[in-house]
Amino acid sequence: MQIRVADYITEKLSEASGNKLFMITGGMIMHLTDAVYKRKESLDTYFFHHEQAATMAAEAYARYSKKLGVVYVTAGPAALNTLTGVVGAYVDRSPCVIVTGQSKVEQALVTQPRQFSLQGFNTLPLFSQVTKFAVMLDDIKTVKYNIERAIAEAMRPPFGPVWIECPIDIQGAMFNPNDYEGYINHEDEKYDFDIKKIIKLMQDAKRPTILMGAGVQQADAVLEANQIADSFGIPVLTTRMGMDILDDNHPSFIGRPGTYGDRAGNFTVQNADLLLVLGSRLSVGLIGHDYKAFAPNAQKIIIDIDKNEFEKPSVDGAMKIYSELKYFMRQLIENYKPNEAHKMWLKRAQLWKVKYPVDLPEYQKETEGINSYHFMKIFSDKLSNEAVVVVDTGSCFHVHAQAFKVKFGQRHIITGGLSTMGYSPASIGVAALARDKGKEVYCISGDGSIQMNLQEFQTIAHYKLPIKTIIFNNNGYLLIRHTHNNFFDGRLIGESPSTGVGIPSMKKVAELYDIKFISVATLTDLDAKLAELIDYKGPVIFEVMTPTNQLLIPRVASKKLDDGKMISMPFDDMFPFLPRDEYEANIKMD
Repeated sequence: MQIRVADYITEKLSEASGNKLFMITGGMIMHLTDAVYKRKESLDTYFFHHEQAATMAAEAYARYSKKLGVVYVTAGPAALNTLTGVVGAYVDRSPCVIVTGQSKVEQALVTQPRQFSLQGFNTLPLFSQVTKFAVMLDDIKTVKYNIERAIAEAMRPPFGPVWIECPIDIQGAMFNPNDYEGYINHEDEKYDFDIKKIIKLMQDAKRPTILMGAGVQQADAVLEANQIADSFGIPVLTTRMGMDILDDNHPSFIGRPGTYGDRAGNFTVQNADLLLVLGSRLSVGLIGHDYKAFAPNAQKIIIDIDKNEFEKPSVDGAMKIYSELKYFMRQLIENYKPNEAHKMWLKRAQLWKVKYPVDLPEYQKETEGINSYHFMKIFSDKLSNEAVVVVDTGSCFHVHAQAFKVKFGQRHIITGGLSTMGYSPASIGVAALARDKGKEVYCISGDGSIQMNLQEFQTIAHYKLPIKTIIFNNNGYLLIRHTHNNFFDGRLIGESPSTGVGIPSMKKVAELYDIKFISVATLTDLDAKLAELIDYKGPVIFEVMTPTNQLLIPRVASKKLDDGKMISMPFDDMFPFLPRDEYEANIKMD
């Protein structure tokens, strides 16, 4: 059976992706583009205005759908434009295949000096560093093997992106796939751990705690996570990347620890004498820069499918279990028997959750706009349990993770390890599937971050995607403003219009793209404006006017002593600092 290589690639990747494709056309992918045209009735394709945005959409689609995210872009600058999205997929373990064009083989193989063919560039070494597998299809004999391997590598835990360069002459060539060998997938791994030993450690501990991260969603183990929370009778924490695993009102859920976490989560993890880590790599953003000060009194038991994670200096001394997470969790559920003595520990953690909310009463008295923490709390109360929320980076990144009250069934897609400003086009990838399910998508961004991929509002408008973009207007870069004020005596530069960063009118932006615009500046109007937002069918830009110098708290911070020296405070001694007697009472457990 003779088939054009471009058609073969498109068929195989479409099957793995659920017939979703994110792309920008180009000369060096003309055969691949034609293959898409031939399947336009069955292939749901979204065309973007920047390759970075297309890649972000694909990786978010992959995380949301648990299928393959597929990107087509042309060669040279187009390929290079995907780098930030590819690195994001690599760091956050999103299964994607990025297919780029390339000069014909005889030219593509000439890599010196600097550049040989027009618009071509030797991109393979660059992307080999940030993908699970990277290959140029420079021999038709290996096309079948490499395409099959690419799909398998991307979808095999730990997930990640794969990079394929397809020279234009290979794209257009005819071949018979049956004449060539395919890729043989690895056999299932065998995992060797003593579940009874782990359970005994948990039951013997006085203050055992479980921390769940993004790996739970990746392993499709949300059901198992809730079974653990329902029946173990001990505190459960989630990372911001795993925040949609448990309902915020679940009695075992206490909080989300981190440098920008909540007091309840940080008090719990710091008082634990055993910490079972399920699906979290314990990133620096979570545990802080002083690794040894995180859960210092706890025996740490870390479950991970990636052995490379065990080599980090931040996990020295931990018990490291190599296992597929869902398999481990099922073994744990089948063998664990709750210890009645842990009830008082859970009750203590629950008291912290009640006593130290993130949304404080004084936020309702704000006179300059709406405090973003209070907005996030009210907004989350009004969303259904089927809502899908995509989060950009900036102050909104922290506010969302700290103040949003999750309902079970929601999904929250966040730019995690890379924390990329301009991540909002990820909402397009999510909406490509959410719309099929009749679900609306909310994207949370800021007036600074949204500018970095502003052009994709045209993509949203063109496809009439039901994406409702909430933009915190704090007159620029709030986090940078605080940094300059805290460390450089208020010498501000590049953080607002007055110091060099122009911020356009979001109302005019909405008018430009013919998208409905709503703005709210007072609590008096908030309920009515949110009702208008939620009830509207179609894309919306929803601007929230927030204080230009609003504090982002609580957070782990340094403290200035009377003699002017700066000292790092403990992970659970968060700013604003509690009275010393109150803090001491929260850390004395025995």
